[in-house]
Amino acid sequence: MRKRTTVAMRAIAASTAVLAGAIASCSSEREPPATTSVEVSGVYISEPALGERAAMYFTVVNRAAEDDELLAVSTPVAGVTEIHRTVEQAGTMRMEPVASLPLPAGGELRIAPGGYHIMLLELRADFAPGDSVDVTLHFRNAGDVAVRGQVLKYVDIEQALTGAQ
Repeated sequence: MRKRTTVAMRAIAASTAVLAGAIASCSSEREPPATTSVEVSGVYISEPALGERAAMYFTVVNRAAEDDELLAVSTPVAGVTEIHRTVEQAGTMRMEPVASLPLPAGGELRIAPGGYHIMLLELRADFAPGDSVDVTLHFRNAGDVAVRGQVLKYVDIEQALTGAQ
């Protein structure tokens, strides 16, 4: 009787160990990574111009050993978001959309007035200086990164960006 009990207990222990390992491997596959390779700071959104559009600025640092790319930006307050750059053509400054922005390994991408910026168009919600807006940045490798932008008067944006660095 004692021999059968020992064999049965060993079988139960082995089965339990196999089951615990299977459960652990399944649950770890489903959990998203706890950290991201990009760090986003100084997220500011200008107050809407004529209630129709706003601009967004921020800085991204890529902590990864591989290049990444900002593919898109989304927010519930805008029907359309576009990555833009400011260019000079025949002495006139104008904006033009770009498909994406490279983010080199170990590098920094600064989204600021007079350069690259994000346009929030077809605004769906009213917001004003002092409000916060939820935004998601979509990266090729780092995936989606949720941030919150502080709404400022446009004249205060450059000062905020300079102080945020």
